[in-house]
Order: sequence, then C-alpha cells, then structure tokens
Amino acid sequence: MNEAEILEYLTDSDGSTRDITFTPAALDCVEVFTKLFLEAFNNGELLDQDGEIVELSAESVMSYIKAREEGCIHGQLKSSDSFVSQVHLFLDWPEDEKIAVEISYFPNDLCGEFTTSLFFETLNKWWNALQTNEVFVRYENASWEFYNPKGLGVFYHAVKA
Repeated sequence: MNEAEILEYLTDSDGSTRDITFTPAALDCVEVFTKLFLEAFNNGELLDQDGEIVELSAESVMSYIKAREEGCIHGQLKSSDSFVSQVHLFLDWPEDEKIAVEISYFPNDLCGEFTTSLFFETLNKWWNALQTNEVFVRYENASWEFYNPKGLGVFYHAVKA
C-alpha cells in the first residue's frame, strides 16, 4: 500500500475510529510506553473496569496494574502537541497475561499539520517503547479477529524482525 492510500485511510471521516492495536506487551515495556504516552496526552480521565477513576499519571497507572492480576483501564485523553488532539486509550490485561494496548482516534481530531510522516514517527516511538512483535492500524470493526493482519478494515500491519 502506498503513502497516498494510507493517508486516505488515516484521514477518512466516515464516522468510525481508527484503531492502533499492538500485540500484547510485557509489564516493563508498558511502563516505558505509559510514561512516554502520558507526556503528550496529559489531559483527560482514565477509568477502570468498574468506572472508578485512575489518576492520570504513569506512576498511578502502573501501580494500579501491578496491584491487580487482571483488569482494564480506558479513557479519553487530550494533547496539544501530537498528531491528533484526542484519543481513547485502552489497556487490558487478562489474568497472568501480557497487557494489550489499543489507541483509537477519530479522523476529525487530527491536527491541522497532520502528515503520514508525523503519524508513523509517533507510532514507531510507541511501538519501540512497547517492544511488541506486531502493530495493526485499522478501521474500527467490532468483528475483527484480534491480531489478524488480513482482517476486515486492517490497512497497515508491520512485524518486527
């Protein structure tokens, strides 16, 4: 897929989100990612699976995760210096497993100076922090089979060697 096609998919305002999904990551890598991510997206609210507020800091998020065998944290966060003004962050960890990370945004929230270069620069920073094997960028699709690169709506998939 060429850059023009990717740009079209990233910016297509069809009412659905674009989801950036990483294969599950180790706890220590999620800690590095969380610090990096919350430096840019430092305004908003995080909630746990029961709707309780989780303080918006890397230390609080990691303390919450480490204290529970399983759970999830999600929230809408805003940034004034990223490729997108607001995102939805999802952290989910089933019992005794790695942590799944997904970041969703609406194309209407992309910054005015948006470029695919800016998108991939940020995506790669997150991916390097998480040290996961794969990343998927796709149209929101409730029937997507997790981590299937040929799944409906997937328009970018990369694998680390």
